[in-house]
Amino acid sequence: MKDYSTKQISKRLVEEVIKALQNIRGWGSVEIFVQDSEVVQIIERNIKKTTNSFNGASHKKSVGTAKMGS
Repeated sequence: MKDYSTKQISKRLVEEVIKALQNIRGWGSVEIFVQDSEVVQIIERNIKKTTNSFNGASHKKSVGTAKMGS
């Protein structure tokens, strides 16, 4: 598997990583597994955010209403 060596990065390996990154839809990650200096697995994870996910605006609102002690 010379094409997937980490010692001499091939154009084919770079293309595989680019393709994995392009397959991420908004939120996600790409994991690259290496064994004996060879890339043996590339995992693409897409994350679906829920409507109840943390919202920076609501966090600011709650922080803004906190009162300091006198």
